[in-house]
Amino acid sequence: MIQPLVAWFQESQRPLPWRVSYDPYHVWVSEVMLQQTQVETALPYYERFIQEFPTVEALAAADEQRVLTLWAGLGYYRRAKNLMAAAREVVEKHNGRIPPDYDALIALPGIGQYMAGAILSIAFNKAYPVVDGNVRRVLSRVYGWKDENPRALWDAAARLAQGAEPRFVNQALMELGARVCSFKSPRCLICPIQSSCIAFRVGMQDQIPSVKKRPATVRVHLFAVVHKKADRYLMKPAEGMWEFPMFQELPQGAFKKIGACRHTITHHRFDVSVYEGDLEEADYVWKDVSAVPISSLTRKIWGQVT
Repeated sequence: MIQPLVAWFQESQRPLPWRVSYDPYHVWVSEVMLQQTQVETALPYYERFIQEFPTVEALAAADEQRVLTLWAGLGYYRRAKNLMAAAREVVEKHNGRIPPDYDALIALPGIGQYMAGAILSIAFNKAYPVVDGNVRRVLSRVYGWKDENPRALWDAAARLAQGAEPRFVNQALMELGARVCSFKSPRCLICPIQSSCIAFRVGMQDQIPSVKKRPATVRVHLFAVVHKKADRYLMKPAEGMWEFPMFQELPQGAFKKIGACRHTITHHRFDVSVYEGDLEEADYVWKDVSAVPISSLTRKIWGQVT
C-alpha cells in the first residue's frame, strides 16, 4: 500500500510553496493556516504572510495589528495570536530554530499532537503520525472501520509513517483524502491504493467513515451601527481586531437602515441589519477601517456603507 501511495504523491502532488524546500518555519505557518481552511483559500494568505514575515525572527518582532491585518479573512484569529506567541518563544528559548523535538514543540502555544506530528514529519522527515479529517477518511475506508476509533487511527498512521519517508507518506495520505478519497463521491477508480481498500471491496465507501451529527444551526440577529466622520468610523476592539458596534437590540436614537448581511461561523448564522446614525463617542474609538485588522463579518458590514 505504501509504495503505490508514495509513488502517486510524487507524481501528482500539487506544487505548493512550502514543499519547495520544506523549511520548518514555512511548513509550520502553512499547517496553522490550513487548520479549518482549504488549501485554495489559504494559499494567497500564506504567500503574502511569508513575503512580509519570511523568518521566525521577523514574525516574533512583528506588530500584532499588522499580523492580524494580513490574517483578516482567514478567520479563527486565535491561530495567528498563538503563532506569534510561539514564534517569540522559539526566538527566546530555541535561538530562533524550530525545535525538531516533540516535547519542545508540544509546549509551544497552539501546537498539539497533530501540528507537532506534521512539523516533525514534513519539515524534518521524522516518523511521526498525523491524523486530520482527510487522513481519518482514507484510513477508515482502507481498514473498513465504521466506528470512530481515534487510538486505532493514530496507531495505523504511525505504522505507515515508519514504512517509508514520513514526509511523503503523511502528505500523500492528506493529499489523497483531499483530492481522491473525498467525503462525497470518492474517485475510487483512480485511487492508487484501491486494491488495499476494504470499503471499496465491500462497496461501503459512502458509509465509511461514520458521519458525525452536525449541531443544529443557531440563528442570531444583530444590529450593527455605523457612525462615520470624515474618513473614520467609530469602532471597538475585539480580540486584537476592530469591529463596528453591534447590539442584540437597536439602541434608542435616530438610526437609518442602510443594508443587511449574513455571516456563518461554524454552526452559528448571523443575520445583521446595518444602520447608520450617531453613537456616544466616549464608548468607542475613531478608526480608519482600511488601516486596521477587521474580520470577514466587519468587512461585510463595511460593504453596506461603501
